[in-house]
Amino acid sequence: MSLSTLADPLYERLLRSFPADQAYTSADWDTDTVPSPVQHYLDHLLHHHGRQETDRLRRARTDWVDYDHPETEQAARTFFDAIETHAQVPSDQWAETLRTATHRTTDYLVRPVPTLRSFAFEASSNPVPVPQIRWRMRFFGPYAYLRDAVQAFAKKRDREALTPDAFEQVLRRVDERMTADFDADRWVRLLDPLFNVARRATDQRQVPLSLLRTFFEEKNAARIADRLTAYELGGDSDAVPPDSLRPLIDEALTEDQSDQREVPESPLEDDAHAPMGPSHAETTDTSSGESAGEAAPMWKQFAQDRSPPRTEAGDQNDDGSQPLWTQFQKRKPASDPDPDSSSPPASETQSPSSSLPSDSTSASSDPTDDLSALEREVFGSTPPKRTEYIQKLFQGDEDAYRQTLERLRVTGSWSTASQIIASEVFREYQVNIYSDAAVHFTNAVEAAFQE
Repeated sequence: MSLSTLADPLYERLLRSFPADQAYTSADWDTDTVPSPVQHYLDHLLHHHGRQETDRLRRARTDWVDYDHPETEQAARTFFDAIETHAQVPSDQWAETLRTATHRTTDYLVRPVPTLRSFAFEASSNPVPVPQIRWRMRFFGPYAYLRDAVQAFAKKRDREALTPDAFEQVLRRVDERMTADFDADRWVRLLDPLFNVARRATDQRQVPLSLLRTFFEEKNAARIADRLTAYELGGDSDAVPPDSLRPLIDEALTEDQSDQREVPESPLEDDAHAPMGPSHAETTDTSSGESAGEAAPMWKQFAQDRSPPRTEAGDQNDDGSQPLWTQFQKRKPASDPDPDSSSPPASETQSPSSSLPSDSTSASSDPTDDLSALEREVFGSTPPKRTEYIQKLFQGDEDAYRQTLERLRVTGSWSTASQIIASEVFREYQVNIYSDAAVHFTNAVEAAFQE
């Protein structure tokens, strides 16, 4: 079923409510009749045209007027502000503008990554400057974590422009991993804008199953998509409301967990999912800088192996060397450092962000502070940034911070620790995985396993 299944009836309804016999401004469509994603798109479109109009007028200046005079500057500033404030969609362009807005926003809600690639690059294969990409992404309101990911990726990699392929790789990785451990309630909340659009389009808060399947397939949630296919083949309905979707997702997730428990443990998978060392991460980085590896730096390569960590100290490879997974299995007590340790210095095993100076107000210097002792066990020799972690990673919840550290303290491997960080911190609190706090926290925990 085409995405126009919702977009067409939504457009026709809105055009009846807002006929193309006048110009329209933001105040006109600021009503419950217009879905918020469509409002957001139209608002940003007016802002865009207002800026363009202002730029054209500024370029029309000549030396016959002293535009640097204070009175002229003040008058020009007032005039240009008024232009942007009073932008409007002309009546003769309203119908096409409304059609474009309804179809693009509906496409975005179902298939965000392909829609953003098409919109940001306009079928071009050439790199586009990052500020221009970010400006175009702002036409779409929901799924703000995708915009944050592009901004953070460009900042971390010091990129001034991105190619379409690199852009898509970043978004797909973030989109899949952000939702990888969603339960049914969180999936339904993520779909709330789409259900609202459906209600405005059809008077029923239900979405066609074909569109929901596409939505889940885009995020690599194949088990849920398959469950929706089976439900549709049963002939019960071709569209579902949130209350009917929730149990279908629950069933799919239960089946998925059962299958994972039945998968036999494979020694090869342990090595395949072991964390990459810095040297490996660097050598896999291509000269063009647009490889898939760039979309997910080393600390972001969260291990997917869900089997229990193995603890047999005698396990070795056929050549007698120690398997890679065992290198991250035990950590030294932070209270008994070895000054003659042959381990590489932190500067060789951590990213630059992990060596940032500690927040002087972050952790208590009192050695009897239980939380400080817990931080020393979890972070090892890396100074913690307690205040920043609690505020930016745990939304100000110190108890949640402490509970996570308690879990990390008894974890036997970096693989398991990375899963805890991914599910209980980044996804639970919707953290931007490329933020300085997220990178510093992850690097500190990983470095402790290497001490």
